[in-house]
Amino acid sequence: MTAAPEFKEPKLAELFAFWQARQRGGRYPDRADFDPVDMRAWLGHLMLVELAEGRWIYRLYGTYFVETFRREMTGKAIDELPPEQAKLLQEEYDRVRIDAAPVVRTYSALFEFGTLDGRKSWQLDQTWERVSLPLSDRSKGDDSVRLVLVGAYIVAGHEN
Repeated sequence: MTAAPEFKEPKLAELFAFWQARQRGGRYPDRADFDPVDMRAWLGHLMLVELAEGRWIYRLYGTYFVETFRREMTGKAIDELPPEQAKLLQEEYDRVRIDAAPVVRTYSALFEFGTLDGRKSWQLDQTWERVSLPLSDRSKGDDSVRLVLVGAYIVAGHEN
């Protein structure tokens, strides 16, 4: 069984425990082990990323991220993000896939925000905590890590 890391955000600790409870013999769980109904507590803060034809594609991009960043990424590849961000995510997701183990990261960055009509934009310095969890998709006949379930939250007290 994978040891639980120390989280600043309690919701991530709960998500990790939820994922951990679905491990089989210490191996990462399968996508079919998760019922979205059971994941209501995190849904807006979740991303599901799939490795397809050598690219990481967002299969789910939570509503919190859409509302916060004013960008829908469901169905899009991470390489459609700014190059520096795409490189960081590529490395993170590849590490989860190769090691078949979770990656926890806390990071601060200056994030770009804007109105939906594009007339106004601004930047905010924020600190986020995230966990990237390996999943397989045995329904496709593949037992390797092909999916990464990501939960992310702004660290309390670091919203601006």
